[in-house]
Amino acid sequence: MFRLAVKSVKHNPKRLVLTAVAVALGVALAAATFTLTNALSGGFTKLFEEIYAGTDVIVEADPDADPAEEDPFAATESLFSQADVEDVSAVDGVASASGGRQVMGSVLASDFEPTNDVMAGGGPPSQLFNWEGDPRVDQATLVEGEGPAADDEIVLDLDSAPRLGYAIGDTVSVATEAGVEEFTLVGLVRFGESNSLQGATLGYMTDARSAEINGDDGYEQISVIVEDGADQDAVAEAIGEILPPDTRAITGEAKAAEQTEQFDELLQYIDIFAIAFALIALFVGAYIIVNTFRIIVTQRTREFGLLRAIGVSGRQLRTMILLEALVVAVVSATIGIVLGYLGALGLSTLVEAFSGDIFGTVTLPLDAVVWGYSLGALVTIVAAIMPAIHASTISPMEALRESATESKKPLRLRNVVGGALTLLGALAIVAGLYLGIERPYIPVGAGAMVLIIGVTLLAAQVLVPLAYGLKATLTRIFRVDGKLAANNIHREPRRSANTAAALMIGVMLLALVATFTESMKSLVTEQFKGNNADFFVFTSQGAIPEGALEVIEGEDGVAYVTSTGLGTVIVDGETTNVGIIDPETADLAFDYNNEPDFDQMDGGAFIDPSMVEAGYAVGDELTVEGPEGSTTLTVTGEYLNEGDAQVWIDEETGRALLGDYPLAQSMVVLDDGVDASEAQDQILEALAVDYPLVVLQSPGEFEQLANQFIDLLLGIISAMLGAALVIALLGVANTLLLSVTERTREIGLLRAVGVRRRSIRRMIRIESMVMAIFGTILGMILGVGLGAALVRALEDFGFTTITIPWVWLLVYTISAAIAGVLAAVWPARRAAKLDILQAIAFDG
Repeated sequence: MFRLAVKSVKHNPKRLVLTAVAVALGVALAAATFTLTNALSGGFTKLFEEIYAGTDVIVEADPDADPAEEDPFAATESLFSQADVEDVSAVDGVASASGGRQVMGSVLASDFEPTNDVMAGGGPPSQLFNWEGDPRVDQATLVEGEGPAADDEIVLDLDSAPRLGYAIGDTVSVATEAGVEEFTLVGLVRFGESNSLQGATLGYMTDARSAEINGDDGYEQISVIVEDGADQDAVAEAIGEILPPDTRAITGEAKAAEQTEQFDELLQYIDIFAIAFALIALFVGAYIIVNTFRIIVTQRTREFGLLRAIGVSGRQLRTMILLEALVVAVVSATIGIVLGYLGALGLSTLVEAFSGDIFGTVTLPLDAVVWGYSLGALVTIVAAIMPAIHASTISPMEALRESATESKKPLRLRNVVGGALTLLGALAIVAGLYLGIERPYIPVGAGAMVLIIGVTLLAAQVLVPLAYGLKATLTRIFRVDGKLAANNIHREPRRSANTAAALMIGVMLLALVATFTESMKSLVTEQFKGNNADFFVFTSQGAIPEGALEVIEGEDGVAYVTSTGLGTVIVDGETTNVGIIDPETADLAFDYNNEPDFDQMDGGAFIDPSMVEAGYAVGDELTVEGPEGSTTLTVTGEYLNEGDAQVWIDEETGRALLGDYPLAQSMVVLDDGVDASEAQDQILEALAVDYPLVVLQSPGEFEQLANQFIDLLLGIISAMLGAALVIALLGVANTLLLSVTERTREIGLLRAVGVRRRSIRRMIRIESMVMAIFGTILGMILGVGLGAALVRALEDFGFTTITIPWVWLLVYTISAAIAGVLAAVWPARRAAKLDILQAIAFDG
């Protein structure tokens, strides 16, 4: 049966071409992502290996230490003193020990000018460290000039210096939290063997200058070189016995492996994201496969009848169809894997042209091959099961029929199952939205998936009366061509509905994403309605420098600056995100959606909905522990949005618990009557001297920036969903092509009675356009409805307004009609070019 299946595919490959293309596109998406993430992993693995290549043992903070002492917004704390370095040096087996300190700063280009653009300072970061002079510790080799000897000297890596416009002897500007520091470039270094820094800028300064800039003479880590012949693991263990609490000693090799593993875990989320979109594309492709094999089985009814007549069992026929599907899956998956690899190769080259060498060698990973063949085979074989079962029921008597016709089974079972799933999905969505279920987005999401499948099954039931209803309209507009198109749709409702459903799913997802993002824009707009601040302060460096806020507060016309800090503490034994505000000014500048106002905090704490769900209430006491101390706070109010900080405290309490905490957001309020535009120019001019990367944006500019980010997100997701839409349109073309083959005799008879080629082409185009518009409208209704349900389910995260993207819906509708016409071009040309006599004599 396998040989028969292969010969069947080879005998008439044209009818399977578009099916193979559909599967190949879905597989290519997954293969390209796996290839890119594998190359990215290779590039950073090499980076981590070179970072720790010369260092035998690393002494650093223990990542498994108390999470209350970790803060994702802050630089690494100085953990070790010079005395600790000397203690490590005295351990048996240690040849040398050197303290390492990173300076938080950005090397500015020689022609840098402040632009008040929050994205201007983005891009690859600067990595600045104290200079030891030992290549094994610095992981950098001096290739030109000399190392920094004076506190006003710096060395940069050999690629970044010319890229930023510097040569040896030039003055280099570095933006730090303390202001802009100036250095003389005295040397160039090469990191590792190839200076592969993934686009970052590497620089070194003297130990004393790095301590001065950081305001701390401690070290974040200690690099250890062991004596020749000493066992690195044993030395690391011995060092660990003398270290301060919450620190550890780990070999350089183990540290590189750990960093690589953590980075690969992050990349796994990207792979999962790609697999999800590949499954969406292949799910849409499954409709094409079902249609293709159903039509093929119908066209080969006589062939199967003859096979049954000579003794082939129904099971063997079923096996043969599934084997044909497997052959198609293997061929198309192979094409998809190759396309994915080539696409990843091209994309990596394009990305590196703009952002530097961030990828390793681009090779095809085993994961891409395994997932490619697995996804292709799974979707193709599952989609071919029902047509295969139908083929197995063909009796030997079918061989005596004059031509093949599709079984006209009633739609009763399909409608019952579709109706049940639609009802079940709708009930799950209603339950999630209105029954007060915790995390309502879970039942809403599950109900949406069930509802989509149910509506897909019911599409045929909707399409039949639609074809009847459109017949008169199409006849009036297109005369007999429109009538014939409506009849064709009505005659094969399953086929037409499956074709429309494929497009429906693609459009539905686009409409859902568009509805969600438009509602997100409305959320941003809604939040700014309660905003009283004149400017928001940002920086690409991470935390906002305290010195920059002092500069702003000192300018004429500024009433006050209020800031929001973020940190991590332990509340009653649980790790908790904490927000720090000035209760006297916070609500005056921005509506935080809290009850009562923050000025009623009275030294206590406000809690968010997640804390309320955990059983806390106003009046309860919280035991809060931070790196600098602990205290007991009374809950005096509630912060009503979920997803931000879980506990809110005042600045005095924040400093007592966290010490110097980083600022995540600052807002500026001007005196009454001050011109905002003039004040902005004045403040930016003052900031440009020492804080050129600090940005001051008005609420309107900030809202525009947020909306640009949302539009970018929409564009990325829409591009990923583009594969599903292309596959859906290929499905329309594929169905029409196979339908033309099936209706060859009918088309020949139409031509014989005087129907012109132009009318045949128009009939096919109308049929395609109706299916495309039907799928689009149904998809938009579902997408908008489910998008609105999702927004409603996320109400605890601040979503309050459901916004329908009318412009996008209009664009989708017009695009669908055009796409429907374009998808019919090839089938229509093929139908119109059929020879009349050969078509009439066609035997199916």
